[in-house]
Amino acid sequence: MNHSLSSLSRRSVVIGLSALPLLGHAQAAYPSKPVTLVVGYAPGGTTDIVARMAAQALSTATGKTFIVENKGGGSTTIATGHVAKAPADGYTLLANEMTQTIVPSLFPKLSFDPIKDLAPVTVFAEAPYVLVVNSNVPAKNLRELVELAKAQPGKLNFASGGAGSGPHIAGELLKAVAGIEMTHVAYKGSGPAVQDLLGGQVEVLITAAPTVSAQLASGRMRPLAVAHTKRLSSLPNVPTAAEAGFPEFRIANWFGLAAPKGTPPDVIAYLHAEVQKMIKRPDVREKLLAAGAEPVSMTPQEAARHIEMEARRWGELIHKAGIKVD
Repeated sequence: MNHSLSSLSRRSVVIGLSALPLLGHAQAAYPSKPVTLVVGYAPGGTTDIVARMAAQALSTATGKTFIVENKGGGSTTIATGHVAKAPADGYTLLANEMTQTIVPSLFPKLSFDPIKDLAPVTVFAEAPYVLVVNSNVPAKNLRELVELAKAQPGKLNFASGGAGSGPHIAGELLKAVAGIEMTHVAYKGSGPAVQDLLGGQVEVLITAAPTVSAQLASGRMRPLAVAHTKRLSSLPNVPTAAEAGFPEFRIANWFGLAAPKGTPPDVIAYLHAEVQKMIKRPDVREKLLAAGAEPVSMTPQEAARHIEMEARRWGELIHKAGIKVD
């Protein structure tokens, strides 16, 4: 009896050990089917452009299929909720960006938590905001604009793509750090906001560089400052807010990837490693720089801390400014 049990035990061990390579092979097979990057905007915007660039680069590097799916609407909450509730298997990812850290304070009654229900993979690019004015505004730099606003409280209008959007947050941030009053004018998207800035209906717009880069050569708008601590490679002659004496006026859109909470750590590690390889490629770096974005590198842990800090920062500003959405 004991001999039979011993033999059975030995056979079980052998069978178990022989299965280990198979298990390892199954884990290494990820991804074994297409991976979807969900974008919370319609095609054509900066987030969509960056996500498609990443999907193409990852497909080329890995020989696997990465595709982009656009789920616009609800200030990105439709896309974020879709990914948060998707199976935690690494096949549905969110092309996340700054808005992920804004919506928790704007939509406190969501059926999911935009921060806690997602597992960051990385943040791989950053697009600092640029403050531009209509060319008829007499201010030639940020300090002169602040002085103009103080001399005419509330008379300067700043545009945004909607209440609670990044440019709206940026305008409220400038008001807070510079101690000025400006009037917010919300549009349905960044396109109409840019057009009215060019037409002189509004004086100020603070937005990611790619939104206005094509219009800067028109002579109808003028960049005054980059809302960052270092100058943009694409706008080397535009000083930073820190240079103008306002280092706290720092705001940038950022681009990353996130998976549903509970996604296996080895899948997160695989995706993170591939994205790090991606941003080191000269062609990818050139495309990011051309789009007004700077490549950055964050581990999943660093990305999580960054997102938590941004959510806290914008939450405090949204509460203080009394920002509401319709």
